[in-house]
Amino acid sequence: MSKAKKRILIICLLAAVSLSLMLYQQRHGSIRQLSFLSYPYNLLSRLSSGITGSISDFWSTYSENKALRKQNSELMLERQRFTEIILENNRMKKLLELKNGQPGFVAAASVIGRGRDRFLSTLIIDKGIDSGMQKNMAVITEHGLVGKIQNVSKNFAEVLMINDPNFSVAVRLQQTRHEGVLSGTGRGFCELKYIPPEESVQQGDIVVTSGLDGVFPEGLPVGIVKKINKEGIDFFLDIRVAPFGSPYKTDEVVVVKAAPASLKQQPAAEAPGVNIPARKQ
Repeated sequence: MSKAKKRILIICLLAAVSLSLMLYQQRHGSIRQLSFLSYPYNLLSRLSSGITGSISDFWSTYSENKALRKQNSELMLERQRFTEIILENNRMKKLLELKNGQPGFVAAASVIGRGRDRFLSTLIIDKGIDSGMQKNMAVITEHGLVGKIQNVSKNFAEVLMINDPNFSVAVRLQQTRHEGVLSGTGRGFCELKYIPPEESVQQGDIVVTSGLDGVFPEGLPVGIVKKINKEGIDFFLDIRVAPFGSPYKTDEVVVVKAAPASLKQQPAAEAPGVNIPARKQ
């Protein structure tokens, strides 16, 4: 028998069964007595209802989870905004304390970008000539010295960072008062120059500004001695200093000018406005 004939036969058989069921229902009012026919029908009905309910529950759960994920993302963003606001307020509070403790305070500024010259380590701040910025003014944070003003425009200024090879500052060792010059290296550390081999320098010594260059206020924390090389040295020690102010973690700064001569009489370690870390033993 061909497939076409089989299909026709099946259709005729189904039609006959359907007709028989209709006639039976008209005469007796129900087909429940035909259990051999009603059982598959009821089974298919329950299966269809179960599948429909499962699909409905799945879609409802999916929609609810999607809404919850969206709400969770919004809450996380809001939490991050609040955290950023709190951190910013803490930084502003420290800058205010720094401002109140610096007699040479000029202005507080925010870092808004990096310098375009790839051969220089510079930052761009949002204060310029209109805010009193001048070339060579010191730039500090609550940790200590981070650089100096190099170029100034009307509303912006470029800061040369302490680790740049073109940067230098007159400094002294906090404990022994030995004086030298700190220069950037272009890397993550600076060099302390012009310290004779006979001078006592130890790892962990604190380096502060001396104020003798007339540019930087006296007593600003600069860094900590990390390495001392005495081998093969004839004239001056090879000293590496890790700066306290990180050029890559600076968001807000304070710009100060050299203090008047009348205020330079106090010891450097007692300079107001900046906390100097204790020397490591």
